[in-house]
Amino acid sequence: MSRRTERVGHLIRNTLGAILLAKLSDPRVDPAKVSITRVEVPEDLLTAKVYISVAGNEKAEESRVIAALRHAAGYLQEKMMKQIQLRHTPRLDFQIDEQYKKTLHTLNLLSEVSEELRQNDLARAEGHVPPAEPEA
Repeated sequence: MSRRTERVGHLIRNTLGAILLAKLSDPRVDPAKVSITRVEVPEDLLTAKVYISVAGNEKAEESRVIAALRHAAGYLQEKMMKQIQLRHTPRLDFQIDEQYKKTLHTLNLLSEVSEELRQNDLARAEGHVPPAEPEA
């Protein structure tokens, strides 16, 4: 990704985020639950892959949101065109960000392990659990 396409991706992400909050009135898209995690734009700037995450893990809800955003893509492009000065307005392609979901899952696992280690340390400090024997 070049510096230019990266900048355009960030601009599209910020602009679409503001449009979703203020101007999209589709009941299937709850702005409090939907966030745009990243936007990938190729060198020709003709398309933009818009990755979103939906709070909660319900596949049905994700499907409804994706369907609503794909249905509103033309409207969103029109609103975006009025705010961003590009030669061509990129065609928006909405997708669920699986990478983001995996990252959140990993962070939750790390948090659980950290909490368990902290609880074990507290128990050892209070003398409830003998120290672990080093393995040979």
